[in-house]
Amino acid sequence: MDQTTLNGAALSAGKRDVLVVIPAFRNPEQLDRCLTAVRAQTCASRIEIYVRDNSADNIYYTAAINEGLRVGLDNPAIRFFLILNQDCYLKNDAVEYLLLFMAHNAAAGICAPIQLDSQNPDNVIWGGATRSFPAGECYLGDVAEAPAGPFLTPWASGAAALIRREVVVQIGLMDENMRFICSDSDYSFTARARGWQIACLPAARCIHEMGAARSRGNREIRKIMCEDVTYFADKWISGGLFRRLEEDPDRRDVAELLRQRDVYLKWLAD
Repeated sequence: MDQTTLNGAALSAGKRDVLVVIPAFRNPEQLDRCLTAVRAQTCASRIEIYVRDNSADNIYYTAAINEGLRVGLDNPAIRFFLILNQDCYLKNDAVEYLLLFMAHNAAAGICAPIQLDSQNPDNVIWGGATRSFPAGECYLGDVAEAPAGPFLTPWASGAAALIRREVVVQIGLMDENMRFICSDSDYSFTARARGWQIACLPAARCIHEMGAARSRGNREIRKIMCEDVTYFADKWISGGLFRRLEEDPDRRDVAELLRQRDVYLKWLAD
């Protein structure tokens, strides 16, 4: 493992302007495959890598991403942040497609590739988002039936997404009150509230294995996920801004959304 992937390592000198931020947790085989895919990118000469290893001291997803964002902000050469799960394996032209899209779409603050099922690569498991609450919903289905061109989406999956430096400078880091989930949709909503667009780019693709850490059989993770969802609900759904950003004319009313929040609170109490 080279210097740019060591936890807390300084960025090397040069004109590299994309920092890939990867939270890692107790699966070196996945991490190695993820890093191999990053290093095989057609635009690899533009890429730096920052791995935050959570294996010994697990600070969870959001704080790990923020640690990488801080490192990149300290380097004025970094213009883009690619947040990436260790179980996501980029196609070798994915980053180049994302950067080309950003270069031609100044209003886009965040752009995400589509994610393909590792067991069935013809199946999309994230192809643009729909609803964010009470559970994240997205396009699922045959890759051949996915939209061909880029399109706007309410939120980008934090498993793989490219973020402009200007977005991070303007809206700040991710909200660490949501430690494991929801901080990605929260970040997209915050960016959109400041006028940025969020896009999905089907030409850019990655294979996603889906982490076992999210299993609801893990009581600690289940508790954190419930806390994250209820915090997101309290932060967003009490007003009209959430419903406008959700872009769903048939959105259920606030009373129903709050009832869904209370379901998670009950789970926390069990």
